[in-house]
Amino acid sequence: MKKTIILLFLFSISNLFAAPGFFSLGYVITLAGSLPEYKIEKNGGSLNKSDYQTQSYFEGGIILQTAYNFIVSSRTQSAITLGVDFGYHRDAFSFIDYNIKKKYANLFDSILVGGYLESTIYGFMLGVGGGVKIALGGNYRYDNIIELLNYSRLKDRFDDLYIPYIKFVIGYKFYKYYSSSSLSFYFNYDFPNVKVKGIAPDVQKLAAIDLGVQISGHFNFIEDYY
Repeated sequence: MKKTIILLFLFSISNLFAAPGFFSLGYVITLAGSLPEYKIEKNGGSLNKSDYQTQSYFEGGIILQTAYNFIVSSRTQSAITLGVDFGYHRDAFSFIDYNIKKKYANLFDSILVGGYLESTIYGFMLGVGGGVKIALGGNYRYDNIIELLNYSRLKDRFDDLYIPYIKFVIGYKFYKYYSSSSLSFYFNYDFPNVKVKGIAPDVQKLAAIDLGVQISGHFNFIEDYY
């Protein structure tokens, strides 16, 4: 049974790469609401998850994409896209701390590097992607004060300044001659990796769920495929 599944998988992959296709180059602009949380590992310290309340916060970015689009069917405008993401992203983690009775937000300005897989039929598209966001700077906001943080100051506050993520997208794509554009909704999860310093022996990591919308525009190296 396993051999049959493997053979079917290899056959599907070989057919995909044998299909005609075209390259595309474009951009994606994202805007989302972030719902962060602290992941706390208790090791005998005084941290308590109930001391914090999540606060939603806007975030977004601009991403460059390069991709190869495998044409599955011209009749149904069906294609499978494999692409690479590279760009800028701002991530926000906002809370109310009941111990100090203060609302605050940690914002990270990051370089995003990732990839994605997308399927399109009759213009409707589904996609999944993932990668990592590497924080290079940011700011800390509280009481209407914005404290700018370069990479060195971020390192004073946090360890492991990279954020692995996974993303799911659903939307609609419009084709016009050598170009395409899309409007999509997405769900993103930032895995808990960035560690807050100064709370030992407990461990406190930042995570978030992002719900947002994105628009994209691409130049396709083909006039029309349907």
